[in-house]
Amino acid sequence: MRYKTEREYNKNRLLKDGDYNSTKEMLERIARLIPDKNILAELDEKKNIVYHTAKDILTDVEAIGNGLISMGLENKHIAISADNSYLYVLTDLSIAGGVGVVTPIDRDAQEDLLITLLNKCEADAIICSKGILNKIKSVQPHCPKLQTIITIDQKAEGIPFLKEIMESAKNAEPNYYRNKKLDLAAPAKLLFTSGTTGANKCVILSQNNLAANTINCLDTIKADDDSHNTSMSILPMHHATEINTHILARIAAGRLTYINDSMKNMMTNIKIFKPYVITIVPMIANAFYKTIWANAKKLGKAEKLKKGIKLCKLARLFGADITHKLFKDVFAPFGGNLCQIVCGGAMLSPETVKGFRDLGVYIVNGYGITECGPLISMNTDTVKETRSVGRACPGLEAKVVNQDENGIGELCVRGKSVALGYYKDEQATKEVFDKDGFFHTGDLVSMDQTGRIYLSGRKKNVIVLENGKNVCPEEIEQEIMDNIPYIKECVAYEGDYEKNGQLVSSKIVVGAFIEDEEIRKNIEKIKEDFRAVNKTMPAHKQVNYVNLVDKEYEKTSTRKIKRTTIDQTHNTKTGIIL
Repeated sequence: MRYKTEREYNKNRLLKDGDYNSTKEMLERIARLIPDKNILAELDEKKNIVYHTAKDILTDVEAIGNGLISMGLENKHIAISADNSYLYVLTDLSIAGGVGVVTPIDRDAQEDLLITLLNKCEADAIICSKGILNKIKSVQPHCPKLQTIITIDQKAEGIPFLKEIMESAKNAEPNYYRNKKLDLAAPAKLLFTSGTTGANKCVILSQNNLAANTINCLDTIKADDDSHNTSMSILPMHHATEINTHILARIAAGRLTYINDSMKNMMTNIKIFKPYVITIVPMIANAFYKTIWANAKKLGKAEKLKKGIKLCKLARLFGADITHKLFKDVFAPFGGNLCQIVCGGAMLSPETVKGFRDLGVYIVNGYGITECGPLISMNTDTVKETRSVGRACPGLEAKVVNQDENGIGELCVRGKSVALGYYKDEQATKEVFDKDGFFHTGDLVSMDQTGRIYLSGRKKNVIVLENGKNVCPEEIEQEIMDNIPYIKECVAYEGDYEKNGQLVSSKIVVGAFIEDEEIRKNIEKIKEDFRAVNKTMPAHKQVNYVNLVDKEYEKTSTRKIKRTTIDQTHNTKTGIIL
């Protein structure tokens, strides 16, 4: 039976007056139509859940807007660098919806990178957590435009405090922010790309882009009864996926989202919030799945779990889902209600998709890129098909160009959610947009006759061998992670190694981190397992050398390995020759 999308669910409800034209208009509409509906929630200092209604959100967004404008920040560029919070979401929406241009920045960015980002986005002001205030003060002399610092969570001597700014603005009349007309095509948000393969680029999104991305989400996300549709915000909010796709889409659909303050508190807070839906990256999804089975084995319950899965499959044949009752202990660490994981950001293991489905959790596999708003496609029916990232959203056109003999080529996208370009970088913008207005994503994919998209890897990461063959390292990495369970993480690349005193060059190398010390010492087992994986792949994709690393690779805040740092860990002498 075909599911109903959020757009269809809201056709005669929140969308009865048509699609949203801006984030500002969206907040005004939900405050008018569902004023008392709880939309956002977070924990206070005593770990009590504090709820905020649609009306609360609009009131607070307008207070922030009036307050910042009264400080002389109208039409200015304002960065946010803070922990996830209710106020973070509202500040982002307020700035983009009428104050000026907002730029979310990773609160954990090192000083040299922070200076680069603040200068690149030309930040006039920054709103930050008190915990990083000293870092902000340290970089301020190196950022000529940065004149104003505001704390968002705690007061600091001599520094404006956002909550006090809001309180004073709530009494201001008239409501200048509410009545201000927006230029929907003008820059509203500057987002930095993750920088996994090079320098961070500064992407320009307008209110038109943000509204279109929200509608793309409503066109593809499955609607469900409110009582089974609470979600938990986990990913850092400076990342395009979290606010633009997860939180904005939830607000637009009138759904409740719990806000987790930081990744380190995720497992503690998920037990309190008890969400039905979470949005995470593949690395976390894989880790969750492996942890479930590791705990089962540790407690001697692995066989019992396998038998339970068989029983649940049998029950489904008769229309019954008994997974959450039968696997109560499995779901307890996730709050007990988890039934859907929305995943995106990298290639996802089909084994993880199938494994979670057997346990009663359905994974929705999405795909996007910052420059596209970010959502491009979403596979909401992974029951029937586990490998694709779905079809392009109805509001987007997609094509694959420069295909090889296997039908793999670069994905290009055109539509209202696609960014205006890169901020003050005309050359970089020209390089990614063709004459027909299609954005070249840099992602290598194949597409079947029905329009389903299958990821292969990043164009920039492709290994070009001496024989001219092209290899996507992500495909090798996925194969290894699917078949060698003790490898916590790996990365494939072109590298050299020494064999019999001679340097062998331009071969496929895999850097692997194995946490288990006993396995790390068992070289023969590692050889055997890698050779078994090699047998499943064409000769030109087979691994020649395994470089064992003694710690995890450096990652972005969304848990993607920074490929620019791989050379720092490569060793030509101590690895395993296959």
